[in-house]
Amino acid sequence: MYHPTIFFDPQFTLAVMVGWVLTLAGAALLLVASLWYSCAGEWRRGRPAPGAFRGLVTLGTLAWAGGLLWQFVGYFASGSLSW
Repeated sequence: MYHPTIFFDPQFTLAVMVGWVLTLAGAALLLVASLWYSCAGEWRRGRPAPGAFRGLVTLGTLAWAGGLLWQFVGYFASGSLSW
């Protein structure tokens, strides 16, 4: 299987792949939050959600969006994409 030389570039690894891992971590946190929401029955019925749940959802959303933004900026910074 052929891999372009860009995958061996350390700038590309820091600029893009770290953002990719951060995006996956955010998606995993949101998946854990969705499992928690589907298993918890007492606070779904009108009571406010626990602070830990809200924090998990916020952290997962910020990690996912931050990783996506990191990738976009990294592609332009490494020279892989240009207008």
